[in-house]
Amino acid sequence: MPIAIIPIDAFLALSSDEQVEKLKQWKMDYTLKDIRDAWGFKHSAQYYMLLKKLRIYERVVNKSDKFSPEQLMQARLGAEAYTSAGYAVHERAIPADQFGYELNVTLNGPELADKMERLAHFLKGEHKAVTIKMSISASRAVPAQTSDLNSED
Repeated sequence: MPIAIIPIDAFLALSSDEQVEKLKQWKMDYTLKDIRDAWGFKHSAQYYMLLKKLRIYERVVNKSDKFSPEQLMQARLGAEAYTSAGYAVHERAIPADQFGYELNVTLNGPELADKMERLAHFLKGEHKAVTIKMSISASRAVPAQTSDLNSED
């Protein structure tokens, strides 16, 4: 029988070891979405930031569960994305407690707003200085076929 997910206030009152034990039990019986819903979190980033603030992230999140931009790069570009010298040097230079996020896609307005909202939720818990480079521009519209307007009669 699954152990019920307790309210977040009760969870926060537990010791670190008890928090880790509860989360490990819940992960076996529930999905992350179930835990988020029970605690009123809109995005998974809020859950992960809570774990980081409580300093239990590494004890709760399995290495295979962790998302990193490298996973997305590997999925898009294949294994050769990891073989470039610049990438390998960059990966070794970043300490484990830092993060990187790169978004290089074309999205419509609402989709981009959703991505940025998720990033904003993540950054609310990040108290370190953050460097950002941002460029947003409208994609070029594909011109409609107007051969009759362009023809010379």
